[in-house]
Amino acid sequence: MYLLFKIVTSIRKMVYQILGSLDQFVFHMKNPVVILSYHSVSNDDWRFSVSEKSLKKQIAYLKKHFEIITLKKLSDHLSGKKKLTRPAVVLTFDDGYKDILKMEAYFKKNKIKPALFVLANSKNPNRQELGNKKSFLSKKEIQYLHNSGWEIGCHSATHANLARLSQKELDKEIMQAKHKMEKQLGFSIPYFAYPRGKYNANVVRLVKVANFLMGFTMDDGIIKPNRDVYTIPRVGIDSTHTFSEFINTFSPSVVRFRGLIKRSSVGRYL
Repeated sequence: MYLLFKIVTSIRKMVYQILGSLDQFVFHMKNPVVILSYHSVSNDDWRFSVSEKSLKKQIAYLKKHFEIITLKKLSDHLSGKKKLTRPAVVLTFDDGYKDILKMEAYFKKNKIKPALFVLANSKNPNRQELGNKKSFLSKKEIQYLHNSGWEIGCHSATHANLARLSQKELDKEIMQAKHKMEKQLGFSIPYFAYPRGKYNANVVRLVKVANFLMGFTMDDGIIKPNRDVYTIPRVGIDSTHTFSEFINTFSPSVVRFRGLIKRSSVGRYL
């Protein structure tokens, strides 16, 4: 498995560079919008951790080439209320790990307001689906980040695979999760991110019924106005991406490439 991982990521790096270079000459998209999905900010060996140093380097690049916007501004853009005048990116962090707090002062200094998707029942999470034993933010810490301008969304109750659950279980993971979060935190929770990007038509329907304003996948894609707001694509960034790959991640051709093979046997290595 490790050998396959090394082979695929080596090929991935070459493909990203080729597609990124081609896009500089033959493909131009006016004011593209991309949503990035991060998880943990740490130097540990979990694949979905990104070091503080790497994250700051990536954000420095984003500030030069993109407008870093909020989900609210994205919503206004998608509905036609406001037009974006330059390429834009949204920063999102899934699961709600406590290690995100080390970035709070940095984001505040740079006037960046990320979106944080947290679990409604972080005391009893699905550790098998999460793949780690990391500590989660407390209720007071989430409230503090919200008061600092961060947008807070729901990432289900326990991080279960929603595509495999019964109707009763889905009600707990989506409907009841929203109600519980709003009651405990004291503010509205307008956005939902599907754990590990797993969803189906019924899951999307329930997210709509629960009155979430937008739903976010891990399908990869450039975001255009007038699209379905309950299956908005995001691009995952993790510790296996080199800085050169990170830069090419925003290439329209690379995003499309990722989207095309995301559900294949090697899609998890993108």
